[in-house]
Amino acid sequence: MNPYLLIPLLAFVAVMQATLVPLLPFGSTRPDLLLVVVVAWGIVRGGGQAALWGLGGGLFLDLLSGVPFGLQTLSLSAIGLLADLMETNFFRSNVLLPLAAIFVASFLYHIGEAAALQTFGYPIDWQPWVLGVVFPTAIFNTLLMPLIYALLRRADRSSRPRLTW
Repeated sequence: MNPYLLIPLLAFVAVMQATLVPLLPFGSTRPDLLLVVVVAWGIVRGGGQAALWGLGGGLFLDLLSGVPFGLQTLSLSAIGLLADLMETNFFRSNVLLPLAAIFVASFLYHIGEAAALQTFGYPIDWQPWVLGVVFPTAIFNTLLMPLIYALLRRADRSSRPRLTW
């Protein structure tokens, strides 16, 4: 994707996640817009692009959040690398596998961030946190995935050059 479009897109999604998503009336459950975008793009396009999207989007989130700088960049880049591995026709043609991918990616993302925060000395009460925040967030992200996936798949199709014979 064109970097002149990508950078504003990632900045917009990061600002939405940092400013509007916390206002949603769902308690401690909030969708991870940028995580869903990174995983969806990895499945749609792959080739290392989702890792770059994770790097750029994570930098924007790190600038807008209060967590230790670099944590979200590292987390989203790692998830982007894993998502890039899923870019095959098998995944693109199966509706359920992108849903399973975002569900698992949500767990990996949040567990990894919590483990890193605990390493930095932040207290984490694991059981209530996983059951009350991570699991519902993974479900929310899974419900959001079809919309984001469809939008990014359409954007990918329109941005690829058409071959005429």
